[in-house]
Amino acid sequence: MISGIRLNIEVGGNVIERCPRLEILSVRHRPLDMARVHVPDPEGAAGDLFAHGDPVRIEYGYRGGASAEWQGTLRALERVSRDQVCLTADSLALPLADAFVTECYTDDSSLFVARHILGHTGLPLGRVDIPDEVISRLPVSTLPVWQAVRQLLHSLGRAYGHDMRRTALWLGADGLNLGDFDESGDLPVIATGENLIRHLPAHAKDGLHLVETALLPGLSHSRRFRLVDTRLGVDRDFRALDVRHAVTPEGIKTNIRYGREHG
Repeated sequence: MISGIRLNIEVGGNVIERCPRLEILSVRHRPLDMARVHVPDPEGAAGDLFAHGDPVRIEYGYRGGASAEWQGTLRALERVSRDQVCLTADSLALPLADAFVTECYTDDSSLFVARHILGHTGLPLGRVDIPDEVISRLPVSTLPVWQAVRQLLHSLGRAYGHDMRRTALWLGADGLNLGDFDESGDLPVIATGENLIRHLPAHAKDGLHLVETALLPGLSHSRRFRLVDTRLGVDRDFRALDVRHAVTPEGIKTNIRYGREHG
């Protein structure tokens, strides 16, 4: 393990003693967060140790400091070099992708339809905050839950003119959330002279700005953060749209992208 960093990783009951590279990715408007865990495997035994569907638990952070836990399910094993494999895991929001909906809604409230669709996952329901309109007809034919929700949002935009581009679906601390609002949590401050490594404004008008900071365990998309960049004269809060934690030989950091949402 890398000095100064706490990494406790278990996959299917196997404790990972060495992890040369860890990445945890969380992107707003994507149904699933994911993790990539690189594991030494010079003898080619990984295929016998790990299996699709194995539970994955990752505790990451600083020794003697802040840490967070990520949980999910093993999706794939890929050999990335002669002596190393990469384990890819999906987050606990997996039912958004592997639970399917076949229904035909007629003259129902959009809030009812949203909650009914999300109920197919078996996951706890958090906050659902979308325009409450009557959906005259919405046939859903064997779609994953997240796609069925997207179809509902498209219907709201098309039939009533609502701008749904900032409306997102995600599994947060309080359950499944759907709407244009933030995930609950504290407000981390990223500041010049403290934990800010780089701040790169987007070149394109609608591009996302990049903030590179020291590792912020537990930060996920849809959380708010405060950016204080004295060089560029920035001092305000933003919504994180794309969060990537990396513990690698090249560096230990969190990359955050923020800016205009496109859905």
